[in-house]
Order: sequence, then C-alpha cells, then structure tokens
Amino acid sequence: MSVICEKVPQSEVVKKVAYGDVTEFILVNRSERPKDIPVAQKWSMEPCFSRIKHERCAQRIVDFVVRPDDVWLVGFPKSGTTWTQELTWLICNDLDYEGAAKVVQNITLSILENRPSPRLIKSHLPCHILPTQLWTVQPKIVYVARNFKDVVISGYHHCVNIQGFEESFDDFIDVVLDKKHVYALYHALVSDFFNMKTEENILFLMYEDMKKDVMSVLRKTSMFFKKNYSNEQLEGLAKHLSFENISKNPSVNMEQLLIDYEKLRNTKRKNESFRFIRRGESGAYLDEMPKEVIEKLDRLTENEMERLGCDPEVRKIFYFNKDL
Repeated sequence: MSVICEKVPQSEVVKKVAYGDVTEFILVNRSERPKDIPVAQKWSMEPCFSRIKHERCAQRIVDFVVRPDDVWLVGFPKSGTTWTQELTWLICNDLDYEGAAKVVQNITLSILENRPSPRLIKSHLPCHILPTQLWTVQPKIVYVARNFKDVVISGYHHCVNIQGFEESFDDFIDVVLDKKHVYALYHALVSDFFNMKTEENILFLMYEDMKKDVMSVLRKTSMFFKKNYSNEQLEGLAKHLSFENISKNPSVNMEQLLIDYEKLRNTKRKNESFRFIRRGESGAYLDEMPKEVIEKLDRLTENEMERLGCDPEVRKIFYFNKDL
C-alpha cells in the first residue's frame, strides 16, 4: 500500500517550526485505509506532519519487516517513552542492568533491519504510518500516554535545548494550536491506541500511573510479558527507575547523542543543565504555563475530542487529574 507525501506550504507558523537546516515539511498519509486489518477501522488516519527528509523513508517504514518476537514501544514525543523503554527492556531481559547501560537508544532504520532478535523498537509514529506488518504479525506493543499539557511543556524544553528552537514560548504554543507537530497529532494518536487497548498484544500504560504507583505498573508489565519477578526484584527495578536515579543515567539521558547533536549543529543547549529526563513530574505545566495558555490548550482538546469522536473516557488521559 502506497504512502502519500504532500509538501506543506510555507506560512508564518511553519517558519516557527523550522530549526537549523530543517526548513521544509510534509504531510504523510496512506493512500487508503487498509481493508484487511480489522483494527484499522479504529484509526483516525490523520495526516502526519513531518520533516521533508521523512519522504525518503516513509514507504520503507510502512514496508518494514516485523518479527513475531519484536517488542514495539509507541507514544507521542515527551510522553515518557524513554523512561518506559528502560522499564520494558529490563523486564524483557531478566533485569540485566549492565546490559541496559549499553543499549543504544537512538538508532537508524538500517541498524534496526539488521539487528538480531529479539528487538525493542521505539516509535512516535501514528498507527497508519507504522509498519503494516505490525498489525498482521501482531508482536507485543507497549503504548504510553501522558496528559496533553505536560507533553506540550516538556516538548517546548526539548525543542529549545535539543532542536535549537529559537522562537518564544508563545510562538511554540502557536505551533501546537496549529497542530504542526513532527510525527503525529497528539489527540489522534492517543485516541487511536486507546481504542485498541483491549487487543491482546497491546499494553496501554499511563505516565501518571507510573508516577503514582510504579510497582503496580511493573507487575502489570511483567504479567504482560509473562515474566515472574519477586517483590524484592521489582522494588530494585523501581529504585533504578526512580527520578533520582534515572535522571542521572547517562544511557537513558542519551548524553553522547546530545553532545553529538551540539557538534553537528555547532550549537549549545540553551540551558546547560538540561537533561533528556528533565523534571519527571505529573502536572509540571501548572507552574510553567500561564492561565490563558492552559485555557487555549483545553479548548483545543475539547475541539479535537468532538472532531475525532473520542471515547469520553479518553478525557482522563488528555487532562491531568491532581488526584491521580
């Protein structure tokens, strides 16, 4: 099934998204909804906003050969996917902490294609742009969701310190409101996976649950992968995954990758103390976002829920509940 890539016309908002030599963008979609994949009926099929260089590999991604023993980790950027990747890899690999420290977090498609099994593959792509075989071979998939406004505030700091975003916070919010996100539209991606969460091969996790009661999440994830660990082993894993420890973990924080980015782009992080794992809190937006921005983002969420016909239950994910 073919992939369609349409160039995004230049506009004032699109200019704000640009960083470094990334100045052109495309909308990626499938030519039609897959007819032989039952879960595809639950997909929103929203065009995916991406860098123009994605045009060279979009079809290759859709045609990617999936293996039955793969483990796929999916989530919108800044939803806790890196934290969840460490959790998932350790549970699947018998709590091999030394091995986890050697895992390369960010790798190319070519390396993935040739990596021996079993593979743990992380993606921020929407359902319909992921490999077709992901839905026919049906390996295990872990999806992690986080409330919208925390994703936005974390995304802003990421763009400023890693991508070299030079515009103001208000400009970044304009980008969000115009839905010019690289890879996917937040509400559509979360809603699509929420609609599939009862599939036997999908484990749907929430960042807020991981923060509130990580032991319950560890037990749930272990059961999903048919792993049997003692309470003592899971307590050790919980300690390893605590913000105090994970924020200092050079592998998880991709320190070498950040250094390489700085050399490649001849730039420095705006905040020298910035780390990939930044605050690790639920509701961090409450002390970083002005009230009027919160109201704008809430209106966007309500509009998207109506437009996409979202299950009312998904509202609990889109919004942060201080009681969680």
